[in-house]
Amino acid sequence: MAIKNKILIVDDNPIDHMITKYILKHNFAIEDIMVIESAAAALAHLESNQNNLAELPELIILDLDMPHLNGFDFMERYSNFSDKLKNTCKVVVLTGSDVTADLQKIKANIFQSTDVHDLCNLCLTFLKLI
Repeated sequence: MAIKNKILIVDDNPIDHMITKYILKHNFAIEDIMVIESAAAALAHLESNQNNLAELPELIILDLDMPHLNGFDFMERYSNFSDKLKNTCKVVVLTGSDVTADLQKIKANIFQSTDVHDLCNLCLTFLKLI
């Protein structure tokens, strides 16, 4: 399968969109970046394209702290998608939260915590750019 380098940012904060898009474009030469500002809309996008893998992102950068459905709610519903979709779309949680309860929930859900340098290397490795 050809690498599409398609990334979906799920975050309600426009400043975070701008920063994340800038980093992806200027450090990783990623041009196909879609921003969806709510977890519900992102789930609807995935559901409507689940049989059209070419339209799905390879990487979803997910914020935890969003109104209505948060990142944890997104992950819970995302886990119900087909293995085919989940194997196509990998999720990276990117959050500024340092709330102890959030960190414990992340660890309990087998999310991996990392620093920015490790995240960049993970993205590069995942997208096969190195």
